[in-house]
Amino acid sequence: MEEIKKCMRQVKTIISVNCGVIDTAGKILAATNEVGEDEIDPSFRAVVSSDNLFASTADRTYLKVFIGEQLKYILYIESTDPDAKISLQLIAEWMKTLVKEKGTDAEKAIFIRNVLLDNEIRSEVPMIARGYKIDCNDPRLVLVVRTATEQSAEAFEILQNLYTDSDVATVISMDDTTAIVIIDALESQVSEESRDSFIEETSQSVLACLTSEGCKAKVAVGSVVGSFMDISKSYSDAMTALKVSKIFDGESDLSRYDKLGLGRLIYQLPKPLCEMFIREVFPNEAFKQLDEETRTTIDTFFANDLNGSETSRELFVHRNTLVYRLEKVKTKTGLDLRKFDDAVLFKMATMVRTYIDYLNDTNDNKIR
Repeated sequence: MEEIKKCMRQVKTIISVNCGVIDTAGKILAATNEVGEDEIDPSFRAVVSSDNLFASTADRTYLKVFIGEQLKYILYIESTDPDAKISLQLIAEWMKTLVKEKGTDAEKAIFIRNVLLDNEIRSEVPMIARGYKIDCNDPRLVLVVRTATEQSAEAFEILQNLYTDSDVATVISMDDTTAIVIIDALESQVSEESRDSFIEETSQSVLACLTSEGCKAKVAVGSVVGSFMDISKSYSDAMTALKVSKIFDGESDLSRYDKLGLGRLIYQLPKPLCEMFIREVFPNEAFKQLDEETRTTIDTFFANDLNGSETSRELFVHRNTLVYRLEKVKTKTGLDLRKFDDAVLFKMATMVRTYIDYLNDTNDNKIR
C-alpha cells in the first residue's frame, strides 16, 4: 500500500491531471488528489465487468492492471484525451515495478529470517542467496535491536535510513519489538584490534542514531562469522548477549557477546549447580542477613575496584565506618572483601544469586 501511495505522489509531480489507483472492491487506494482516497469509485463495476483493457466514462479513462493473470488494480486518469491511455500504461508499468520490488524485498526478508533461525537447508542457502544478490562469502555481524512495541516501526525506519546501501548492511523486522541489522564485516578481518574497533564503532553508531531520534532501544551484538551461511550463530550470540545483559546489567543499552565475561559463563550453568554453589559460599543464607546499607557499601566497594578511600568518599562516610561495615560482612559470610580471592568469590556468588532469582521469576511467570 505504501509503495502505491508513493507512486501516486511521484506521478503528481509529473502529470497535471488527477490520477488514482482502485482496488477490485472499488475503493480508491491512492490518488494524486488525496481528498478522494478511501472513497468508492462509482464506475468500477462497469469497468471490471468490461472485456476491454481500457474503459472510459464522461470524464475518466480506466486501465485494468494485472499482476500475472490476476486483476489486482484499476488505474484511472481524469481525462479522455488520446494521450490518457499512454499515461495510464506508463503509470501501470511504473507501479508494477514498485509492487514487484516490494514483493521481492518481502521474500528476501523471509529468506534471511529463516537463515537467522536456521530454518533453511544449509546446502540450498547459497543458491537462493544468489537469486537475491547476496554474497555468501563475506563475513557478517548481526545486531539485535529491541524496542517497545509502540516505537518498533520508528526504529525500523531509522535503521533503514541509516543503512540505505544494501551492500553495507541489511535491515529486517523480526517481530513487533525486534529489528535485525546484518552488517558486512570485511573491515574486521585485518586483526583482533581492528575487529574490536569495528564492532564497537558499529554498535555505538547504531545506538547513537536511535537515541538521537528519541528512540529508546537495547542493542545486542553477536559475534563476527565467516559467511552469510553462519549468521544464525551470530544471531544466537546476540540474543544471548541481550538476555545476559538483562540479567546482570539491566541498565545497559548496549551488550556485546564477546564482552559478557563472567555473566556468559554463569548463564550456561544448570540451576542445581548454581544452588549448590550458593549453599557453599553463603551457608545458612548468610547473604540475606546483610542489610540494605551493607549491600550498598559492597556494591560501591566493587565499583571502585576495592579502593577503600574512593568508596568512603563516594559514600560520604569515614574510613573507619567503611572498615566496620566490611568487618560485619566478614563476620556474617566468612569472606573478607579486602582480600582479592574472597572478593572474587563474593562477586561471583552474588551474580549466581541474581541468575537464580531470574530463573525463579521466569518459572513463576510461566506458571501464571
